[in-house]
Formats: sequence, C-alpha cells, structure tokens
Amino acid sequence: MIRSHPFIKGVFTILLIAIFPYAFSCSMYKVSSQGRTMVGNNEDSWGRDASIWFEPGTKGAFGVVCVGYARKFPHPDGAMNEHGLVFDAFTMRHRSNMPEKDPHKKDFSYSHIKTIMQQCKTVDEVYTFLQAMNLHVLNGSPIFNGGMLLFVDKSGKYLVVEAHQMTLGQDDKFALANFSVADTKDFRSIKTERYRKGILFLNNKKTECNLAYCKGLSDTMAVQRVKVGDGTLYTSIYDLQEGLVHLYFFHDFDKGITFNLKEELSKGPHIFQLEDLFPANKKYQKFLNYQTPQNNKTIFGLLITIALLLFFSTCFFLIRFFGSATHHFKYLKLILSALSLVFCFYTGVLLTQQSIFYFPAPHYDETSIIIFMSGYLPVLLLIILFPLWFMMSKVFGTLGWNKFTGFLFAANNIAYSLLLGFFMYWEMIVLF
Repeated sequence: MIRSHPFIKGVFTILLIAIFPYAFSCSMYKVSSQGRTMVGNNEDSWGRDASIWFEPGTKGAFGVVCVGYARKFPHPDGAMNEHGLVFDAFTMRHRSNMPEKDPHKKDFSYSHIKTIMQQCKTVDEVYTFLQAMNLHVLNGSPIFNGGMLLFVDKSGKYLVVEAHQMTLGQDDKFALANFSVADTKDFRSIKTERYRKGILFLNNKKTECNLAYCKGLSDTMAVQRVKVGDGTLYTSIYDLQEGLVHLYFFHDFDKGITFNLKEELSKGPHIFQLEDLFPANKKYQKFLNYQTPQNNKTIFGLLITIALLLFFSTCFFLIRFFGSATHHFKYLKLILSALSLVFCFYTGVLLTQQSIFYFPAPHYDETSIIIFMSGYLPVLLLIILFPLWFMMSKVFGTLGWNKFTGFLFAANNIAYSLLLGFFMYWEMIVLF
C-alpha cells in the first residue's frame, strides 16, 4: 500500500521538512509599562502537532519552557527561560544580496538557540553571543525559506536577528510580522494586514501591561481564513516578570490555559500536545478533516505517481511525434506531450506549495507569476478532459498507435480524471 511503503514515507518526511521551515510565526509584539513587559506571539501555520514542553535547568543551564512542533522536538519555535528572556522565530524569504561571511567567525546554527536560552539572561547577552557568528543560515536558500528571530527580556529591550543584520530596540510598544526590520525605512509602508491591525490597536488604545490588553491585541492580529478556517494555530502570551505563559488554541480566545514556569519546571521534563489541552473545537476539526498532499500520505503518493507518469509521457509522446512515420493524429502526440509537461509541473507545484490549498482559487503568488498563472490549469483540465477521452476512443488501435501508446493515452486520461476530482475537492475550479 502507498500509505505504508518505506520509500513514500521517506519522501513524505523530506517534503514535510521542505514545506515546514523552521518557523511559521506570523505576528508578534511586546509591550512594556511601569516596569513590566509582556510578549505575545500568533503562530500562523498548518501544523498538526503543536506542543509545549518544559526543560528544567541543570548546572550551568537555565530552565526553559518551549512551544513548537513534536516533529521538530527538541528544537522550539518559541521559548521563555526562567530569567524572563523570550524568543520566537519568523519565516523569511531568501534574499539574493548577502554580505560575505567573516572567515574569523563561527557559523550560527539553529541549535545555538537552545544554548542562548539556557545561558543568556538579557538581550545584550544574546547580542554579544550572536555578534561573534555568521548568521547566513538565517537566509535559507533559493529552495528553502530562511528565518528571523526576535528576543525580548524583562527590561523591555528587544533584538531582531536577521541574516544580514541585527537590530536593537527598547520602544515601549513594538510589533512585527514577516518582513525585514533592517530593510524597512518607513514602517508605515508595511501593508501586511495583521501587522497594520496590531499597530492601529497599539496606537489607539492606552498601553496596559496585563493579560486582557494582550489578549485583545493577539485577537486583533490573529488570522482566520474563510475556506478551511485555518490561520492562527496557537497564541502564546508571556508575562516576563511573573514567569507565566498563557496559551490559546486555534484562534479561540475564550478558552485559555496558564502555566507557571517555576511550578512546571519543578515537575521535571514533560510535554503536552496543545490539542489535548483544550476542549473540542469544531473549526479545528474541520481543519483536521481537510486532506492535502502535505498531511495525507496516500494523496502524496498518488500525486508523486501521477507526476512520474506525466514526465514519462512528456518524453514518450514527443519521441513518438518525431519518430513515427504515420500521420494519423500525429500532432495529437505533440499536444499530449505538451499537456503532460504542463500538468507534471503543476503536480510539482501542488506538492511543494501548501498555501494553494487554503486560499481562494486562483491562488495569488506574489513571488512567481508562473505559479499564479498555473492556478487556472484546473479550469483548463475541466474544459479539455471530455475531448481527451473522446479522442482516445478515436485513435485507440489506429495505425501508428500501437497498444502501448494507446494504453499510455488512457493512463494519462485516468490521471487527469483523478486530478480533476482532487481539484474539485480542493475548490480550485472557479469559472467566474
């Protein structure tokens, strides 16, 4: 079976690593008032294994509470240590222009975050630690996304860490989303909706460093998409002075759980799956029931199989077009080769671009006009599928179309029919 095949499992795991970069964190803020600082983070992702775990301190290492994903354990996406130092991570796109590495510095790796959280008390200490390192790993690659880190300490001081620059600040109010702080000259130019909503909240309401204020701000910046109800998977609000972590799940701010860091660390190492901590959530269940290649191994395996079939068909029909002496439906082979190539490409897009399944069709991709235009291919397939089956019935067994060529044509039509069924389930066909 596809579900249990070791090769499929291995490729599926590699794909998950590729499409689930180090962090998804899409909005974060800190507020300071009257000697108190609180930090909030909305984790906007499609992860299904969100977790919180506690790592007690040892000799030379501080105790830490971590939030993130079970598949990446023990590497967190956010954390707070017992001295009130908080960090969280943001997904960032790869940038082409980067300064050269300093050969006299060590290379930073994501594993160093654990060292920072276990050994640093303040943002200044974090800055000193990172200043001695090349941060190029945060830039990712042309294939994989990079990251950005935000650290905040009890004093209200914060540090934004990007691949090419670090930025220190101590504003009483600060909000951030997935954009470069170092490259932004005017923050009023940032159009990201969740960020703009947060700034309006901060500017229009008197700053209060308490849970009610922060919960309102987190709710304002949270994301809830219409199609599947996805968006903000979980929210964490940290009280740095009191050592408290307030958690909310799947953008439901009516139900929260609070952990006292000191008390939890005294219980020894332990971990919780977030979905087990909260009551049943119909919106979350709808999200869980929605199947995509990224969360269903069978669908993933089928799409891989279809992609391989279409790649073979691209080459085969092209060779037959140039190598066949007969003129019976000769140019149909060229058309079939072109269609196979186009839909082989689009199957690859479906396997790597998870956002396509959760946004209205055609999905707009600001980084690639090709991916955006490919969003109209499901409509094209709806239009041409019946003519393809009709043409197959005409040419099957025709002179120059041997049985294998005819059966390959049929296999392609079956693959296209399966794809069309998936497209309808994923609501990718929009005629008007």
